[in-house]
Amino acid sequence: MKPHFKALEAAYQLRYYLSLKTKYLKPTLATSETQGLVHQVLADVCHRKEYHLLETSINEDHLRLLISLKAQDAVSKTVQMLKGNLQHQFGKCTDPTVELAEGYFARSTGKVDLERVRKYVDQQVPHHGYSGEWTKSLKFRNDAFTSPAFTFAHHVSILNYHLVFATQDRIPLFDEVIAPNLFKYLLAVSKKHRFEIDRMGVLPDHLHLVIEGIPNVSVANYALAIMNASQQWMTDKYSGVLKETNSWDVWRPSYYAGTVGEFTTAQLASFLRNG
Repeated sequence: MKPHFKALEAAYQLRYYLSLKTKYLKPTLATSETQGLVHQVLADVCHRKEYHLLETSINEDHLRLLISLKAQDAVSKTVQMLKGNLQHQFGKCTDPTVELAEGYFARSTGKVDLERVRKYVDQQVPHHGYSGEWTKSLKFRNDAFTSPAFTFAHHVSILNYHLVFATQDRIPLFDEVIAPNLFKYLLAVSKKHRFEIDRMGVLPDHLHLVIEGIPNVSVANYALAIMNASQQWMTDKYSGVLKETNSWDVWRPSYYAGTVGEFTTAQLASFLRNG
C-alpha cells in the first residue's frame, strides 16, 4: 500500500518518567563531581535534541528523569542518546569504572491519569449528544487488553497514549454500521504495527483511541500507520460514502497525541523533587 499521508501536523503533550541505574547498583553516582557532570551532560543533550527536561533526581545508584519529547522521538532512541553521552563523559572526565546498567524503566505520564482518560473516551458519545441503543456500536473496549502489553529482555516500558483523529473538513463519515467494522480493522492494524488497543470511541467526525505502544516506535509513526491504513480501508470498503461526501482523504493531515499513565506528571514531579 502506498502511503497516502507522509507527514502530519501534531498537537501533542508527551511526557515520560525514565529510570536508569548503575551497573550492579554500585554507588558510583554519589559524588558531587559525578552528579554535576550528569546535570551538564543532560542539559547539553536535551538542548541539542530539543528534549525538555522537567525534573531530575540523582542518588548514588539511580538516575531518574521526567522528560517531555516530540512526537517523532522514540523513547528507546532517547534513552540510548542520554546513556551514550553520559557513558562517554564518564570515561573522559571521571572514574572510568562509573557504568550505567544495560536496562532502563520507562513509563508514560500525563496531565491526567489513565483511568480518567479511559472514562473520557467512554463518555464521548453522550457528551456529544448521542443516545439510544444504537450508540453502543460507537464504543469499543478490548477485553483482551492487559498492561503491560509487551515484555522486553532488558528493560520495562509501559507507554500509554491517547490519540484523536478528525475527519477531512469535519465531515460526518462514521455511523453505527461502519464503526464496529472500523474497530475490528484497527485491531488488525495494531498487531501489524506493534501496539495494543485498550479502547476506542468513534463519533461521526472523529476517532479516539487509547493504546499501549513499544519504546522503539514513535507516536508519530503510530499515527501515520493508523491514518494510512484506515484511509485505504475506507476507500476499499466504503468508497460510496467517500464519493457522496467528497472526502477521499478521510482524515485531516493532523492529529492529537497525549501520554497518560498510572500517575500524573504533577505526581511524578513531586516524587522526584521530594523523594
